[in-house]
Order: sequence, then structure tokens, then C-alpha cells
Amino acid sequence: MARSRTPSKKSKKAAAAGPVDLNDPMINLAVTVVTLAVLGCVGHLSGGEAAFNYGHLTSGFESGYLNGVFGIFGEAAVKKAALHATHWGASLVVTLHIMNSVSSGSGYWANQLVGCAFTAFGGLMMNDFLNNTAVADWAFWAHMPITIICWYLVNHNIPKTDINVWNMVSDAINQVVPLQRIMDLCTLSFNCGLLMTVAGGFAGTATFDGALMLPDMSKAMFTCVAVHCAGDFFNQDGFNFSISGCSASCERAVIVCFWVATNGLATLPFAGTPLQAAVGPITNFFGTQTEFLWMMILLNELVGDMIPVKPHTMVMDFLNDLLL
Repeated sequence: MARSRTPSKKSKKAAAAGPVDLNDPMINLAVTVVTLAVLGCVGHLSGGEAAFNYGHLTSGFESGYLNGVFGIFGEAAVKKAALHATHWGASLVVTLHIMNSVSSGSGYWANQLVGCAFTAFGGLMMNDFLNNTAVADWAFWAHMPITIICWYLVNHNIPKTDINVWNMVSDAINQVVPLQRIMDLCTLSFNCGLLMTVAGGFAGTATFDGALMLPDMSKAMFTCVAVHCAGDFFNQDGFNFSISGCSASCERAVIVCFWVATNGLATLPFAGTPLQAAVGPITNFFGTQTEFLWMMILLNELVGDMIPVKPHTMVMDFLNDLLL
């Protein structure tokens, strides 16, 4: 999980000095949405044809429309759209996630790199650990060359100069675009993509057929929380299973796991059929169950502060009051 970083005073000053006041929440939101939509139009970045494609913006409110608007976070964009087929195998989203995770302090360089790897790919490591994968075969190794390059760019000046390339680029971008907010969304996309994959392995397992329900649901819930919240207790110092409260990540993992394991609430006893009839059309509007869940998470990050009542928050608050 990436560290949450408060924008520096320098970044805020640069944002205010730009052509738009990005310190205004509504302007910041509008610029963020427009930027994401424009990036989603670039075929090379969104996993489509290597051209500027805006067809998904004019397709009307069809199934999956919003996922098309935010196509930069689509599965093809994240997993397949490498910035360079030969020299840079990561997509824009994965690259920005890594850049968002490699800020490190002082100390031995090897320790810094290990810490950055845990920050960026702790969830991947935990998933491989739970699946008893040999350490040499863990998935995060494929990202390490790019991680090392990003770590160096973010934390070091050009040799023999006082010029930090990343600071120069990010300061210029922050004049017109809330870069940190977009990077945070890229980190969210990366981690939620892994969560959806893990939860998908338990799809339909919670059939609520007597005593078999609790073991299946418990296994699914434990795995999803362990992977999605790995940054809370898994780092280069080892395991430290001490989660003091239900963090946003933990809440998200529980809800996503429950939704997927019950096939969108369809397998709930008694209420499953009417609930599915009610929520099914809404889910279908956003596309697949995975696309629906991701769009709910993304919209909550973008406009959640403007929504006074959130069903998932009400449910989690009820469970906390009941069980604690």
C-alpha cells in the first residue's frame, strides 16, 4: 500500500500560481475528471488502438459507459498498455503507482529499496505468501527494475548537479493538474485490481448452505483483508498483526469480498432473490461485477465527500456497533 503523502507547501503554492486554482475543491475535482477522461482517450495509454480515441465519450449512457470514460483504469490499460514495449513494460497507471510509493528517507540504499518494494507491492507479496509461492517466483520481482529507476529519479539529483528531474516535472504538472491526487488514484486502482482478482477466486463460494458457509466466507474474508491491508502489518521488519481499527482499506476489502462471494448478494438466504432483482440492473449498467465495484470505489474517492449518506458506511457502522 502506498504511503499517504500530504502535498507539500511548495506543491500547494505551485498549484495556486497556475492558470487554475487547484486548491478549490470543485475546480480540483473538475480538472481531475477531465484529465482522467483525456488520458482514457489515448489508445496507447488505455489499452486500445495507438491513437486518440474519444468514441467511448460519445456512446451515450450504455452499459459500462462510465468505465469507458475512466478507461485509463481499465484492465487492459493497467495490465497491457506498456509505455514502451521494450524498455518500459509498465502502464501509465502502474508507473504512477510506483512513483507514488518510492519516496524514501535517509538510510542505506538497499534498505530504502526494500521499504519501497513493500510499500508498492506488499499486497502482491502477501498474496504470493498465502498461496505458498516460492519467493523467487513472487510476482513483484517483474516490477523491480522500474521500481529502482523510479526510486532513483524521485530521491536523487542528476549526478554533479542540484537538479532533481522528478521535482522539475511534477512541479510543472502541478501548475495545471492535481498530480498527487491522480497518483493516489493510480495506487488505489493497482491495489483494488489485486483485491478484485483475489476476491474473484472466491466468487460464489458463500452459498449459505448450513455449516459450510462460515468456513468459506471466513477464508475469503481473511485472504482479502490480508492482501488489501498488507501495508498495515507487513513490511521489511516482518509481520505485526495489530490492526487497531477498521481502516478504509479494511472496510473496502470486507465489502468487496462479501459482494463477490455472494454473487452480488444473490446467494443470501431469503433476501437474495429480491435484492438481486433490485441491484442487478444497477450492476449491469456499469458492466461486470468487477467494473461495478471499481466504479463505486472510484466515485467514492472523487465525490464521496459530497454524499451525506453512504449505504456501505451505514452497514459497516452497524456491524461495528453490533460486534464491538
